[in-house]
Amino acid sequence: PTGHIMSSQIQCLNHLFGIRNNERAIQSLLLNATGIAFDCILTTLDNDGLIEFEFTYNNKELLGEDDAGAQRGAFCTSVDAMIRAQKDKKVYLVPIEWKYTEAYKDDDLTCDTRIKRYQHLIEKSEQLKVPKEGVPHSIYMKEPQYELMRQTLLVEQMIRKGIADYFFHINIIPNKNEDLRQSVEQNFIPMLNNPDIFCCIDPSDFFKPLTVAPFINDPQLRIIIEYLRKRYWE
Repeated sequence: PTGHIMSSQIQCLNHLFGIRNNERAIQSLLLNATGIAFDCILTTLDNDGLIEFEFTYNNKELLGEDDAGAQRGAFCTSVDAMIRAQKDKKVYLVPIEWKYTEAYKDDDLTCDTRIKRYQHLIEKSEQLKVPKEGVPHSIYMKEPQYELMRQTLLVEQMIRKGIADYFFHINIIPNKNEDLRQSVEQNFIPMLNNPDIFCCIDPSDFFKPLTVAPFINDPQLRIIIEYLRKRYWE
């Protein structure tokens, strides 16, 4: 991981790594963000706890991402954190994209490679609307929509492969990063067929269930919460 103190990757790890094996805490966070009372949290696909970081999954096969040097967290679609949960015997994927101080220029990322990889998947997507003007030069070819679009396609492809039944997409963005939140809320969410399975939430609001009893009575969780409050929330 980077050592940059303003990194969203590090903020994600600082929030989630300490609770990666705490099923009750994770269930409470997901209930708060998704409104779904999951029956249980499943182990990660790499069998390392209940939260997987920098998640990728057969990107070359599912998304056609075959760049040289592609690996977890580099040159391919990845998700900051992935949780697998179960409700009524159905498996949910819960990808979490974590942002902190990011700001994006209005650059058009359209190129032949990206259109070849993603256009046909967008056209088959159940969640993403096809832009009236077509995929090239559309909102999907600009950040932060470009990243969220690819994450949506990845989990949809996993569902088509039978790895899960449903998904719920969480985007962590601090309330004070007004420009980024506005971009997601005004540009990406209107392009979703079902915006009810997408949540944009501030990190302190996401963690609110762990700041009250019974969780705050746990000495280890209390230390984590106080650290997060001092470093990030206040």
